[in-house]
Amino acid sequence: MNIEKIKYFIDLVECRNFTETAKKNFVSQTTISQQIASLEKEFDLPLIDRKQIPIEPTQAGWLFYSEAQIIWKQYNHMKAKMANFQQHHTQTLSIEYAAITDMQSLVRFIPTFKENYPNIQLELSKVLLKDIPEFLQKGIYDVAIAFDSAFKGKDTIRTYPLYEGRYCAIVSREHPLFHKKAISKSELYAYPLVMLNPTVIGDSYYLMIQHALKDGYQPNIIRTVDDIETELFHILTENLIGFFPDNHQIAYGEDEIRLIPIEDSHHIFKIEIGYAKENKNPALHLFLRQIRDSFSQ
Repeated sequence: MNIEKIKYFIDLVECRNFTETAKKNFVSQTTISQQIASLEKEFDLPLIDRKQIPIEPTQAGWLFYSEAQIIWKQYNHMKAKMANFQQHHTQTLSIEYAAITDMQSLVRFIPTFKENYPNIQLELSKVLLKDIPEFLQKGIYDVAIAFDSAFKGKDTIRTYPLYEGRYCAIVSREHPLFHKKAISKSELYAYPLVMLNPTVIGDSYYLMIQHALKDGYQPNIIRTVDDIETELFHILTENLIGFFPDNHQIAYGEDEIRLIPIEDSHHIFKIEIGYAKENKNPALHLFLRQIRDSFSQ
């Protein structure tokens, strides 16, 4: 299969239009149509519903789109690594993370690592938490920094702990709990909650619910959102309670919003480094050795 076919299909799904896809790729509309038809012939499945305006992928098309994105990422990572080696004779270590909290646990190791291994270039990418284990297993990234929930049950991934902490309740100054130094579980679960969407954080969403049930309460989650910024917006404007890790740096003053410890709660977490057992990148093993040496000091 020509790799350009994959790129054309991804762009077509995202542009929803053959003409715009052709313009984006500096080819004719006929070329795009022919390449999409060639893919459909290869898999003997309709991938695009041309009767819809704007066009829509079929069910098989959405499946192909999901896999095509991964292949395209892998291809571009490979090109970048080879180009970097050709130009600078350096190795590349690709790192994925889901939240700035993850990187805070890692950043203190980076200066020493770069000093010790100047020929290793670090590439950093932010991805959805739910995608982290799949991207590791498929070799798109060498290392992941994430909550331990992302790696649970993944036998092909090894992990190394960086930080262990507790989730706190986060409330705005208008919330009745705002002035509490700590809150009990009964106080916490007496109010409605906002959470990140399971389509974004994957199993971590359900793990949070399990923690609440272990606390003895059914959480009243009335809203789910796709990112932390939107979560903070609803905490501020609707007086909802959110769950944030205790090491999260909030971009608001303490007179507007506060992290409050939860007494005797099961809401705990770890931030870990994850990597595929089969990863043979020599830069990965040097990176892991540096981190282990830093912890042992």
